Amino acid sequence: MSSLSSLARVLLSLGLPVGVLDRGPALHGTKFLAKAALKARFGNSRPFQMVNVGACDGALFDDVTPWLHRIPGAKAMLVEPIPYNQKRLRANYPDAERFVIEPVAVTRTKGTITVHTFDAAALEAGTLPIEFIGCSSVTDTNLMSGKNAWGEADANFNNFAPHLKDIEVPSETLQALLDRNGVTDIDAFLVDCEGADWMVFEQLDLQRYRPGMIKVEVGALPAAEIGQVVVKLKTAGYQVGFQAEDIWAFA
Repeated sequence: MSSLSSLARVLLSLGLPVGVLDRGPALHGTKFLAKAALKARFGNSRPFQMVNVGACDGALFDDVTPWLHRIPGAKAMLVEPIPYNQKRLRANYPDAERFVIEPVAVTRTKGTITVHTFDAAALEAGTLPIEFIGCSSVTDTNLMSGKNAWGEADANFNNFAPHLKDIEVPSETLQALLDRNGVTDIDAFLVDCEGADWMVFEQLDLQRYRPGMIKVEVGALPAAEIGQVVVKLKTAGYQVGFQAEDIWAFA
């Protein structure tokens, strides 16, 4: 049933007028990816290249990364610093030749950084909500601090706080990772870093790579950084749309 639903969404998005797509950025994204899948199947172009920073397991609450399985020959650089998520990510994307997993955090300088995360055993046992699998952060987000995570007085914080922990992970700049993996073209660029999203996106050279599609999660960003994301995209001539906690942009 899910495959039929996915096919219906693809066919629908391919036939929708631009005016409708502009009001639903996620549908615009589906059309972009569906076109890439058709081009890869019937064309002779280079392989589709995705870069996903904060890839988690590439499946949960992710409507873009799974397209790697639908676009023939697609390649990706998947950046994920949490060991628990790296294992799930590799299980979901086993082709190591096409799907490179970088087990690092993206920062402004090379080194190590402390990441706030949740205990893997508690996640695996179902002690914590499933969405916590993707909630690790290098910043003090509302979820990590308990401030306004579920409202002004967060009665649930004491239930999950004992499972919070800090781990040290290696860190690299975005450009160093792109160079190391020989990424010269980017078709889709995704950022979901729970509050570090602008720090990552700020480093992307739009003039050099000009991805056809960009998706940046901004739900954990302060207003000033959301503005900086929009200004960078608009200045580069991208069509920008908001949907839920994400900014979608198209060249």
